[in-house]
Amino acid sequence: MTKRTKLLCAKAAVVLMAVPVLIYAHAFGPDPGYTAAPGDNPTSCIFSGCHVGTLNSGPGNVKITLPAGNSGTYVPGQAMQLLVQITDSTKAAYGFQLTARMGTGNTAQAGDFTSTDSNTQILCADGSVLKVNVQSCSASFSTQYIEHSLTGYSASIKSTPKGSFTYSFNWTPPAAGSGTVTMYVSANCGPGDPPVSSPTSVYTSKVTLSPAASGPTITNVADAESARASFTSGQWVAIYGNSLSNTSRTWGNSDFTGGTAVGSPLPSKLDGVSVTIGGLAASVYYVSPTQLNVLSPSNLPLGSAAVVVSNNGSVSSAFTATVVQSSPSFFYYAAGGNLYPLAVHLTSGKLVGDPAVLAGTEKAHPGEILEFFTNGMAAAPGGVIVAATTFTPTVTVSAGSTSLSVLGAALLYAGEFQVNVTMPTSIATGSYPLSMTVPNGSTSTSGVTITLPVGP
Repeated sequence: MTKRTKLLCAKAAVVLMAVPVLIYAHAFGPDPGYTAAPGDNPTSCIFSGCHVGTLNSGPGNVKITLPAGNSGTYVPGQAMQLLVQITDSTKAAYGFQLTARMGTGNTAQAGDFTSTDSNTQILCADGSVLKVNVQSCSASFSTQYIEHSLTGYSASIKSTPKGSFTYSFNWTPPAAGSGTVTMYVSANCGPGDPPVSSPTSVYTSKVTLSPAASGPTITNVADAESARASFTSGQWVAIYGNSLSNTSRTWGNSDFTGGTAVGSPLPSKLDGVSVTIGGLAASVYYVSPTQLNVLSPSNLPLGSAAVVVSNNGSVSSAFTATVVQSSPSFFYYAAGGNLYPLAVHLTSGKLVGDPAVLAGTEKAHPGEILEFFTNGMAAAPGGVIVAATTFTPTVTVSAGSTSLSVLGAALLYAGEFQVNVTMPTSIATGSYPLSMTVPNGSTSTSGVTITLPVGP
């Protein structure tokens, strides 16, 4: 057994002043090789001269806990926190040893461990303690073991409530292409001070991890409002997928030149995430791991366009989207299980809606003027709008089968049009599906779920 500066179990009992040394057990942590992993001692810490008993026969257990939401994957090269939770209500002191293995027979070292507090220490296969500023063991003794330290052992005795103790540390997975990784852990539970070999309970466990996708993947690209598969230049577009971003947020003033959005170019990158459509940079408004909202670039050629997401240098495969001349849709909000158009009353400025569903909104009234806000009515600049531009082509808007009188339309802001309409004086109280048509035969999506409550 390797000689180290700590109290160890001995394979042979050594009598000193009639008190066996073996009663002092592993307060400082065991020698390497007692996790029950392939090549390790198959009975973990239960062997002649050390802890006694039957493996996994006590009332407790040991568990390896992954980060929240992780169902058994690792991102190659990306550190993750691991927890070792040891539970045994009949004991008062808790220690452990864990190793990560890969390759044929699970005998090769997988990744590197890092202690995040003084409760753990890392050993190499030759028994040497890995220094804090050295991440890997030597090539001759490359297998790593992370285990409790004397500080951790003492902390487990002092912790309350009694019955369990959890150790935490970081593990950096191996590089891409390493395949599955299995982590083996052994835990020992004892009565406390002094650390003794019996009565103790020894538990083992393992988890297997598979490499996750190493970069962003796109599953769908659509108009951000209607979910229509096609879009036009200067339109708000939603990109769906996985690992699209490492954060979730919308842009803020700090993302604009000079710290303000006024007069500044729209951001083309947010938290390291950028998007190209047809090879041109899009403006990035919102990022999250599963969805991005971007403003499509100007002057996109009609037809197929490749959409590519870059997440901090990791680039997705291209997703083929369709660019059209116009792709109109209403901006909307959800309330009470319905989708209402994002529109305001010209005179009061209140949001159009049903006050019984959403306080502060107001039903539309026959004969009044409403301002609707729309997306993708026509190809538009994919950036800052210096001044409002009148939209001259004919626009029609209907509430159910009733045509509304369109007074005019204009491009106000990046990707945002305004359409002013007059409600008919004869329209009856009720809710109506909205629809909108612009030239080139483009019609907004069905108004089945986008409704306009109206009434006196």
